Amino acid sequence: MGSVIAIDGPAASGKSSVSRGVACALGFLFVSSGHFYRALAWAYVRDNPAAEIDWLRALNLQSEEFKNTIRIRLDGQDATAHLSDPDVVAMVSRLAGNSLVRDFVNERLRALATERDLVMEGRDIGSVVFPNTPFKFYLDASPEERARRRGAEGAVDMISVRDHLDSTRMTSPLTIPEGAEVIDTTHLTLEEVIETVLKRLNKLQLKRSQ
Repeated sequence: MGSVIAIDGPAASGKSSVSRGVACALGFLFVSSGHFYRALAWAYVRDNPAAEIDWLRALNLQSEEFKNTIRIRLDGQDATAHLSDPDVVAMVSRLAGNSLVRDFVNERLRALATERDLVMEGRDIGSVVFPNTPFKFYLDASPEERARRRGAEGAVDMISVRDHLDSTRMTSPLTIPEGAEVIDTTHLTLEEVIETVLKRLNKLQLKRSQ
């Protein structure tokens, strides 16, 4: 198993940008669990399956390393260009609440750790996918700041709605993982958050080796 740095948090807390920066600094592979769920949401919209369990069993999902991250192919088709399609964004929260889908994704996320050192971001990485990793972080920011960031990205989904869906779903709800380092990014620049994570990782590694 490679080392896994888990970075969790709500929407627009800075997880993806920070995770990319940390992965680049360490030479790790950056993985967004959200990209897997969005890829599946795209396939779901495309296929409109009658039975989700049969659909998942027949689905050919492949992930390949590409420029320090993961590119996902479904039935041979590159999903990258479709991850932000409006109908995909509208579907992803509902699909991510399906336990069959989460098991399907988690199995593939864990398989990646058998091959590479990872920085993985999501909403349940440190609590469910890799609960035993000693390197856990939870990023957060005020609702107002997160809404501002989403608006700057051109997103139209409501932060309050996303928060409610993520924290109240029956399967793997958003929570602060046990033992995670909590970082409030509200008043920090991206570079400051990355630096904070790297400094804390250094301390955690020292503790781990003692």
